[in-house]
Amino acid sequence: MSDARGRVTSDPMILRTESGKLIVADDIASKLQNFVGTAEGTLQSIVGPAPLVPEDDQGAYPTVYGNMYGIYHTTTQAGTVDLTILHTGSGIYHYQGWDSATNPWKKIVGSSSAQVILDLQEPDTPQFPTQFETTPRGVVIVPQNGMRAIYYDGEVALPLGYDTVPPAPFGYGPETEDPAEPNAVGYSVSHAESATSTEHSMHRDFGFCRLGTIIDGSADEHNKSRLLRSSYQAAYQWINHFGDLSPLSGRSSEVVFVEQKTTAADKPGSQVQKQVLWGNINSGPTGTIGRVLSRTKDTQNSGTQRLFILPANVGYGTMGAFATIQDNTTQQWPDNTPDSWIVSEPHAVLPVPIFKLCRLAFGRLWIANTPDDPGILIPSRPGRYGTFAEGEEIFPDPSGGEITGLWSTSGGLLVFTISSTFLLQQSDDGKDFRLITLNAGIGCAAPSSIASLEDGSTIWLGREGFYLFADQQIQLISEDIRQDTQRINAARAKQAVAAVDPTTKEYRCWVPLDGARENSFCFTFSPSGWRRRTTETVQAVCVTKDHRKYMLAAGKARDSANALVNGAWVLDRQVGSFTPGTANHIIETSWITWSSSKERKSVRTVYLGFRESSNTSATIYVYRDWRQGSTATYTDSTSATLYTEEDPPPFWGIAELNSTETPNEWVRRRPYWKRVDVEVGSCEVYKIRVETADQIEFIGMVVDEEPKLGGFGSRIP
Repeated sequence: MSDARGRVTSDPMILRTESGKLIVADDIASKLQNFVGTAEGTLQSIVGPAPLVPEDDQGAYPTVYGNMYGIYHTTTQAGTVDLTILHTGSGIYHYQGWDSATNPWKKIVGSSSAQVILDLQEPDTPQFPTQFETTPRGVVIVPQNGMRAIYYDGEVALPLGYDTVPPAPFGYGPETEDPAEPNAVGYSVSHAESATSTEHSMHRDFGFCRLGTIIDGSADEHNKSRLLRSSYQAAYQWINHFGDLSPLSGRSSEVVFVEQKTTAADKPGSQVQKQVLWGNINSGPTGTIGRVLSRTKDTQNSGTQRLFILPANVGYGTMGAFATIQDNTTQQWPDNTPDSWIVSEPHAVLPVPIFKLCRLAFGRLWIANTPDDPGILIPSRPGRYGTFAEGEEIFPDPSGGEITGLWSTSGGLLVFTISSTFLLQQSDDGKDFRLITLNAGIGCAAPSSIASLEDGSTIWLGREGFYLFADQQIQLISEDIRQDTQRINAARAKQAVAAVDPTTKEYRCWVPLDGARENSFCFTFSPSGWRRRTTETVQAVCVTKDHRKYMLAAGKARDSANALVNGAWVLDRQVGSFTPGTANHIIETSWITWSSSKERKSVRTVYLGFRESSNTSATIYVYRDWRQGSTATYTDSTSATLYTEEDPPPFWGIAELNSTETPNEWVRRRPYWKRVDVEVGSCEVYKIRVETADQIEFIGMVVDEEPKLGGFGSRIP
């Protein structure tokens, strides 16, 4: 046996981050798999996941789950409404809570028995995950594959805004059959039949009419006031439950008044003014609660062809009404509002296009990437998140590149294409927006990979790896794991999803690796660096925006039989009703002592710093001389127990609480060192791998080496 005095003890190796590079420091691992960092600075095995919806009384889980496309949680209306939304299979569902007596998932969008009937397709081609965005009134849900966006407030679900233009209305007014009797027939005359005086064009109880331009009779030889030739047109918009406006309908045909004098001298000009009836004001689609009717002023004499909104009536304060016609039933509207009373112009609105991306910023909903214009960015009206004004479209990329990501930051709205990054900011006058090119060579590959860290910086997946935006600068932060990021399936990189865990502060991004079609591999990034995670397949992920701070995932996890189970999961949580499958927890060092690899040494002892976890053991593998094959140079599967044998703790599921023979009490788990004697002689470099399927909490390790060729161990005492 060699002399212990000839051994060299390494410094403690506190492995908290990994790198795929060949030459790194000894305290950087080559693999840290299925661990999370703890508040006490250790690495702890991942637990769970737990089903979001527990089993029912018969031990069965909900059968609603199909292919997963999106999951989201938010609170709206000042936190009074809690929403968990799942897009799975051909439906979008609202989680109603644990209740074994009823289905916990309420269908809000689907081809049948849903609030919004929409044939959601289930494509197998690569696509963005379903996008979600919270607004003050509800959630915008954006399915992919050419589907319309949905707006949902927890009770009412409607397509976002209007994608069609209302048909034009029709105008009814006076008509002239005999030039000697102008404006003698038609709409106005029919209203004079019940009046005492035929000089009035409607019932006298309503007073005189108010439409038409008149001139005073002082210039007339008979001192008669005169109605000039006048004409009017109208259009209207639908308005829905959420306050969104449709595009303006086409204009009606002109309603024309021909020139007409009063019947006698000194009669007021209002005696020959008219009113108009607007008809064919169609009811809107489901969700419409009113119509906004607009009309021109006298196009012959006012000098303008513009439309102006008609108030709901001619009484005091009516300009504040939300719509002219405050229902979705009325088809006609008698118009007796004088030109001087109409001042507000209607909004010129676009039909809501099908789009892939959206984000709330500057009080507006910004939508992007339409089928006709993948590079377009369109803002909504402030506060009307399904109303998009004409003429405000922006094309960030001069070449028209497809927009692949949107994200709100404190500095503005980040806009990405696959190869460039822009920052949209409000102009100095607050009335317009300006676009700044941050980088013309770095873009975003997956819109759902974008997330903000606790310090406000933003991280996302690009073509070359992961990037970080902070202090107006973009930097590549995944150079250490380039070997792994290059394995991401480029054809399906767009389906990557990510979120930041508020407890561990980790950024987690699930991607399809190699030839995988699903996101079965997770890169995790924390202030200490990169790790990896393989415990679940995640197609969508979110963090609850409430006190729970749960990370919810939609995808697959393994059950106790190691079979993949599809569902909605709470990550890093475990419950007694569901036993998750086993996962390999791996700590693998880099090639140790590469800097002195020209001198051989022997590995004698490994000291492992653990925190007592379970009454099992970890397996130790040692590899040598840059070779890591299927068979390790040295293997020990029994010595590295996950508890200290000199002072064994009570174990969960084994120890009997308050036993009279062996009284136990719950105490904080203690750390300890475990010595493992190994025998790897005369090697250039070596690598140590610790692997277990059981729970483990790792602190660090120390290695004893014995130098060769002139080292202390070869001297004669």
